[in-house]
Amino acid sequence: RSSFRSQGDVLVLPFLDGKLFSHPEINSIQKKMGNLLAKLLAKEEFKGEVGDARQFSTQGKIVFDYVLVMGLGKAKDLSVENLRKAAAKSAQAGERLKAKKIVSLLPLAVEKKIGADQVGQALSEGTALGLYRFEKYKSKKSQEATPRELSFIAADAKTAKALQAGLKRGAIIAGGVNYARDLINTPARDKPPEFLGREAQKTRGVRTRVFRHRQLQKMGMGALYGVGMGSSEPPVFIEMHYKPKGRVKKRVAIVGKGIVFDSGGLSLKPPKSMETMKDDMSGAATVLGVMKLLPQLKPSVEVYGYVASAENMPDGGAQRPGDVVTAYNGKTIEVLNTDAEGRLALADALSYLTKHRKVDYIIDIATLTGAALVALGDLYTAAMGTDVELIEKLKKSGEICGEKIWELPLAEEYAEEIKSQVADIQNIGGPYAGTINGALFLKHFVDEKAKWAHLDIAGPSWANKPLAYAPKGGTGIMVRTLLHFFSEL
Repeated sequence: RSSFRSQGDVLVLPFLDGKLFSHPEINSIQKKMGNLLAKLLAKEEFKGEVGDARQFSTQGKIVFDYVLVMGLGKAKDLSVENLRKAAAKSAQAGERLKAKKIVSLLPLAVEKKIGADQVGQALSEGTALGLYRFEKYKSKKSQEATPRELSFIAADAKTAKALQAGLKRGAIIAGGVNYARDLINTPARDKPPEFLGREAQKTRGVRTRVFRHRQLQKMGMGALYGVGMGSSEPPVFIEMHYKPKGRVKKRVAIVGKGIVFDSGGLSLKPPKSMETMKDDMSGAATVLGVMKLLPQLKPSVEVYGYVASAENMPDGGAQRPGDVVTAYNGKTIEVLNTDAEGRLALADALSYLTKHRKVDYIIDIATLTGAALVALGDLYTAAMGTDVELIEKLKKSGEICGEKIWELPLAEEYAEEIKSQVADIQNIGGPYAGTINGALFLKHFVDEKAKWAHLDIAGPSWANKPLAYAPKGGTGIMVRTLLHFFSEL
């Protein structure tokens, strides 16, 4: 909107550089409230860190029930990520206050420092992601009322138009992330590999093929097929293809690990470690979320999406430690630990696309190793690969999207540790550098000349406690980063 003539339940005001942002509209509101806001904020020694907020009753002095003062931190540190956090916290505060309509003046404080379209996208993403909750299985839904209307005020009509475009794009992207979250949070019983295949086939605007277990046997996908042998739910392999109209700038393949539940197989996990293993298909959820959005966002990038999906269970037909399987590219693998199953599934997917598709970049996304959590905690994605430029581009996109990526070395010195005495390679290495060993294993199934990056999302795929704009549970990590990466190609 180009001018401020609104009313509602909650009015959000920006607090920047230790004070309420100075703007004629905000100054007028302060004056109508008798400068009460400034006095109360000073009394509380409010610092205005990013996402920190204070709410005040307006006592009928303006046409809102509450004013929410939202911290944006320091002007020199302003970023789209800080805006996302502030938008999420604003929406969550409005929800707690049972607000039906929220009006936010946050854009006034930042639109001269950050493009209005970027501002709109960040505000929309933060709002939609921050209000997400997974309540499909609740007998009683949350009593908190989600706001029905959120308005963001711009300084003028031109800025409002750009802001609106950004809001629209952000809503689309957040919808894709929340779709991925829904897939991750769904219990494993209700999302067998065949379910992921059906979800892929529902996606409009892309061509999809689903290869089922008998086809996998005939094709020679022994690694993926072996993972699923212990489950009553057969494995599937999914190929999706988005091709834009007009000139194609780049061709990219994205590959997601789709282990719908990981018990560890016969190398059984401890019970506590299984509680969140429905998230072991987070890489697949990322791929499905991205492919769902491409026809709507229409980037000039041709994208192949692959999902290798199985359930890793320990029944009498399960593969055993010491078994040897043959991957799609003919390499033999000694399975020494059935809990290192994700790399087996990805081996066939990477082999397939290497043989059948010519692309500029290959990116796989997988909850591959617990070692990534040990090395980087639960907020960073580990990246390794064969192309420095590709990893750098992904890191920059991740930084903008608030999805941080840290590169680890693809250290060839450790490659000896995955050599096998009875097969070409084995699926585990030594006791150290587990994340690097996992990447070195996958490298055997990628063409030597390929520009390839492996993203180990074992840490940030799952929030163990609520984050700024993600509740506890599946995060849908890397959907936004990959979409931003495509937009920059």
